[in-house]
Amino acid sequence: MRGIEAALRVLAENSGDGVFASEALRKLADRTHMKAPDISLASSLIYIVMRRKELWEKISADYIRSREKLPPSVYMAVIMGTGGILELRRFSGGVLINGIIEYLKRDKSLVKYAGLVNAVLHKVIEEGTSSPEKFRRSPSVEGRAMYAGVPVWTLPAWQRTWSRTELNEIFSLMDTPSYSSLRPSPGKTDELLRLLNDNEIRAEKSDISSALHVNASLFPAKVPGFNEGLCTIQSESSILTASLVKKFYSGGVILDMCSGRGVKAGQILQECESAKIECWELSEKRSHSAENELHRLGVVDRAIMKSGDAMTLEPFEVPSFVVVDAPCSCSGTWNRKPESKWRLDWQKFDSMTQTQKKLLERAVKLCRSGGYVLYITCSMLKQENENIIADVLHSCPECAEVSGLISWQGQTFRKGKPYGWYIMPRNSWLDGFYCALIMKR
Repeated sequence: MRGIEAALRVLAENSGDGVFASEALRKLADRTHMKAPDISLASSLIYIVMRRKELWEKISADYIRSREKLPPSVYMAVIMGTGGILELRRFSGGVLINGIIEYLKRDKSLVKYAGLVNAVLHKVIEEGTSSPEKFRRSPSVEGRAMYAGVPVWTLPAWQRTWSRTELNEIFSLMDTPSYSSLRPSPGKTDELLRLLNDNEIRAEKSDISSALHVNASLFPAKVPGFNEGLCTIQSESSILTASLVKKFYSGGVILDMCSGRGVKAGQILQECESAKIECWELSEKRSHSAENELHRLGVVDRAIMKSGDAMTLEPFEVPSFVVVDAPCSCSGTWNRKPESKWRLDWQKFDSMTQTQKKLLERAVKLCRSGGYVLYITCSMLKQENENIIADVLHSCPECAEVSGLISWQGQTFRKGKPYGWYIMPRNSWLDGFYCALIMKR
């Protein structure tokens, strides 16, 4: 299957709450034996659409009057064509249009729209090439948000968190390409660098963490030494937040209440050599993946894995340290993983903040006296961060925020208002993260 057709099929069939587009593309590629260049093109087109969907809708609306009458597949063809024409740097707009038209003509129910789509996309080529730059320089927050790929409906939440100047800065940072960072296993940095160099993968040491920066997006199977446990693909912000456990850990069992696929748990066990960790994960599938991850790193013997609801599970032993990597809007990672933002709405967002508060309250309750609770999100929004910390501290007088959490210097880190710290998405390897540490007296 060709890349343009694959992208259109995935986008048309996965625009709701079903399988994520990246997973759908992998399955389609396996089923149809797609070639690597076609997979790369399809992946790029899907990412372009998902990253700035509202921007492409706004621009194409100037050339089409009957959006409500178009079938979803046709409308998605217009959106993908618009985004591809305006953002793909090394692919001909004419070739892209021809591929889209061929796709429509092969479907008897869509062939009648081929002429309309062809006309709209040629108008984009002729008149729309300067449109993205107008949005980037827009004096309105809404225009800059669309260029940054921030859903317009979320702007009130952003404006409650950041000043106008800060918003302009953050939205500008969201235009930075996202690349992979690698976390070497302890003592393996030099060996890993040699192995990467032998495989013509350029990597450089970070100046703020143990991460190695790679100027590409890598998949585990493509990373030399990954299967042997020499490294882990992990965003540098995630590495930085997980490293805080080592800074404050002084013994006892660590509870990871939302362990996901076990990446942070693996880092914690590697850095805290005597620690034992109990991992809770709601999804049985992700819990199994976490166990495999700890096997890969050779630390699974110090872990207890449990699948279930963190609000009802009971720890094997009273933890001295609890990590709450709370489910969130992921607004700090929208540039890297854009699809999730289009599945949110105010109702889901409000429900998420209630879950975050309940998780943190339970973490405090479970933690032993004198212990710590580390609260982490990959969100840049106050409702999911400072407000949650404030509510929990107000209801738990025995708890206090640890003020000396961040000792790092520079523009990468910014104090919350007033609780916790933000990691700013300053480069291609940093995502927007938030972290706060609570001590239970």
